[in-house]
Amino acid sequence: MPAQIYTWAARADVSFYEKAWGGIIVLLVFLLTMNIIAIILRRRFERRW
Repeated sequence: MPAQIYTWAARADVSFYEKAWGGIIVLLVFLLTMNIIAIILRRRFERRW
């Protein structure tokens, strides 16, 4: 996905800039979602002394 965003951003057409921004937003949302899931799972399965 990052390589595709790079190729879209490298093109001169304005519509490809919009696609690149959309791809960036999708990646950010995916990253934040995976991070939140990891935090929830870590808290659920951590050892309690």
